[in-house]
Amino acid sequence: MAVFRVLKEFSDSYRRLVKIYPDTPSIARRMFVTNSMDGLLAAIGVNVGGFDVNVDPRLLALSIIGGALSMGILSAVVGVYLSERAERLNEVKRLERRLGKSLRGSLYWRAARLVPLYIAAWSGTGVLIFPSLSAAPYLLAAYGALPMMAAFMASLGIALASMALLGYYLGVISGEDKIMSALRGLGLGLGGVAVVYVFKSLFQLSPLA
Repeated sequence: MAVFRVLKEFSDSYRRLVKIYPDTPSIARRMFVTNSMDGLLAAIGVNVGGFDVNVDPRLLALSIIGGALSMGILSAVVGVYLSERAERLNEVKRLERRLGKSLRGSLYWRAARLVPLYIAAWSGTGVLIFPSLSAAPYLLAAYGALPMMAAFMASLGIALASMALLGYYLGVISGEDKIMSALRGLGLGLGGVAVVYVFKSLFQLSPLA
């Protein structure tokens, strides 16, 4: 019963926030998709740029997860929270100047502090989850469950499939053709592969050596 009560309180609080700041869901969605794609493109960069059949798979897994943690906690969560908090507090101060009184303690004032937390939570979710899924095959390789080449292909495949999934989600949001939107997401991921492949080739390092 306690769990249902907490969920109800959260739902009620969310509805109040959306009434005050109706743009909250759309901003949270944008932050979720944008930072998820950033994390996946970084994972693709580690995959293509750092792969070698003789490299320790734990090194690649830790590089992907470490990058996700750094981006997810410091940039996608803390950075987004601080920037959103500054924007919301600025709105409150402008409203206070127009009204000629303090709004401290009001519902509007509390919403200005809760909305950044909500957006930051969504912002960090994707950038932590998707790259971690991409790192999973290397963890399996570290325990001998997968050969390195299979781990590389699986990790890259997960990252590209996730990019396509995010593209499909954007199609759902925009109302555009979902398959075309998914292909655009996949194309972005393949573009990341191509850029790192070319960059690595410039240093005369074979991506699959």
